[in-house]
Amino acid sequence: MVLFSRRTGARAATIGAMRMAALRRTATASILTVLASALIAVVAPPAFAQATRTWVSGVGDDVNPCSRTAPCKTFAGAISKTAAGGIISALDSAGFGAVTITKSITLDGTGTQASLLASGTNGVFINSATADVVLRNLDISAPTQPAGCSGINGVHVLAANSVRLDGVTIAGFQRGVNLPLTGANADVFVDVSLNNIDVRNNCVSGVHAEPAAGKQTRVVLDQARISTSNQALLVGPGAEAWVANSNLSLNNVGLVANGGARIHNMCGNTMVGNATASAFTDVAAECAPVVIPEPAPAPPAPAPVVITSPPVVTTVTVPTPAVYCVVPKLKGLKTAAAKAALTKAGCALGAVGKKKAAASKKGKVLLQAVPASTAVKPGTKVAVKIGK
Repeated sequence: MVLFSRRTGARAATIGAMRMAALRRTATASILTVLASALIAVVAPPAFAQATRTWVSGVGDDVNPCSRTAPCKTFAGAISKTAAGGIISALDSAGFGAVTITKSITLDGTGTQASLLASGTNGVFINSATADVVLRNLDISAPTQPAGCSGINGVHVLAANSVRLDGVTIAGFQRGVNLPLTGANADVFVDVSLNNIDVRNNCVSGVHAEPAAGKQTRVVLDQARISTSNQALLVGPGAEAWVANSNLSLNNVGLVANGGARIHNMCGNTMVGNATASAFTDVAAECAPVVIPEPAPAPPAPAPVVITSPPVVTTVTVPTPAVYCVVPKLKGLKTAAAKAALTKAGCALGAVGKKKAAASKKGKVLLQAVPASTAVKPGTKVAVKIGK
């Protein structure tokens, strides 16, 4: 019995040792697995990281990472892989499809013929109240045959902080650039800058700035060309536009200002061939033609005075004093003082215009049409601009 007991105990001890070794091996394997997982988590790059610079190409693929060597095919495919504030550039000439923008982004087609063809929809749809969007050197078009104006809006801005178009062509839509701004922040101006754009063949309007109630926008057009559209530029309540160096010609109507909205002429604009006459709300003072006063006529030759003292006759010429007005310096004077100074000099106060100025210059002369110290005919009217 004793022998059997010893053998049984030895066998039990052996089995226990084997079990302990197996547990040690299992624990070691678990620790190694955890360490490997942690190492992978640290070393491996994020699977969905967005780049600040991406590219599209006509031979690209939207499954690509949109890098320069593996570009995407459409703007819509690239925008999801581009970080807010980033730039998507076109590598070659191709059509890159309509796109919806919900963050700050730049779409750049510089150096290519990058186009967006949209039929029955918007070419570019912008909807983010905090987004700053730049569209540069793009052709946004809708087929014009057989129905004409098959696109809804070339650039449709529902909400944005700012929108800038540089060198963009828009054609074949109901509205070229439409700014309803229904989703924009209330009481905050959405700044829209349209530079060197070519907008044509749009059935309702070229640029349509008529924001929803309570929404506001400021639109600046420089070197813009809007033609062959029903209305070139329409501005409604909550919007204000400034136009410079632009051509708004061959439309049904050039300018439409609804509900007291204002469209300012900032110089260098042309409007010809529009079927219905229209005009800017006002013209900047800097654009007004410079009035060059007529020089004062030479005084008549004095009549000779003959003094006879026989037998010698002597002719004496008595000079006639010149009669003219020397324009005084008016800058800095208030209206009444300027008028008094002109009257005293022999001139008169002409048209009085107003121009925005600092508080210290309000009510005072900022500009005078005739420079100080100029000699002019008596009674000449001198126009001035007063700070407001």
